Amino acid sequence: MKSKRNTPKILLFRGSPRSNIEEVEKWNDKLPCDVLCVRYMQEIPAYWWAREYFLENDYDYFVIATDDIVVKPEHIRQLQSDLNERDFQVLAGMMNVDEIHWPDGYHNICFDLAIQDRKLRYYNWLMPKELPKEDIFRVKFTGFGLTAIRRDVMELLQFAGDGFYRGHGMEFGASLDLVFCWDCHDNGIPIYCDKRIKMQHLRTHGEHQVGKRNPRAFLYKGGEEIALGKPDNISPQRAYI
Repeated sequence: MKSKRNTPKILLFRGSPRSNIEEVEKWNDKLPCDVLCVRYMQEIPAYWWAREYFLENDYDYFVIATDDIVVKPEHIRQLQSDLNERDFQVLAGMMNVDEIHWPDGYHNICFDLAIQDRKLRYYNWLMPKELPKEDIFRVKFTGFGLTAIRRDVMELLQFAGDGFYRGHGMEFGASLDLVFCWDCHDNGIPIYCDKRIKMQHLRTHGEHQVGKRNPRAFLYKGGEEIALGKPDNISPQRAYI
């Protein structure tokens, strides 16, 4: 008889330099999990601070949804069900690339990465007709669309934009989600996607407020907002080589 796994405890991280996208914000206190919000802070320091908060507390998975993705309770419940059934190292949902691709256009997942030259935005986005028949399948790249990262992976990897540490002479650099997928690839960590978790991506909405408002952090726990004060600008514990 198969033994039942304990339901993993997840922390959803929502870092936002904007925080004024109403369609996103109205769901955060209704989600069936703890939601860590960091507001008005530059992206990489916000991710470092959130990573430290996760590692200092009793969570099994660090889940990321960028500030322009509409995450609803049913998305969280499906993710929790997946993690309860299987011990994924990294599992993500899907979202449209931008507004013109919602709901039936290109998705933010692909089977290939430009590993050789680490090109920026060299994506082979998938159309709905190209998706596998299976609900859960392996990919090489997924943006931070409700991406669940197991604790041991969080202990191993850090968040960085390419060039921030590496200095590969890239013309533009690369986003955190792309570098995270490269790091998973380099460390033999498989990335999976569940196509049943399909979210709306409001890519161009909102106004950035970094430098205009003081950074703040708070936690939604059981629908209650708990203030965590001003997040510190911390440095990573190790640098990539």
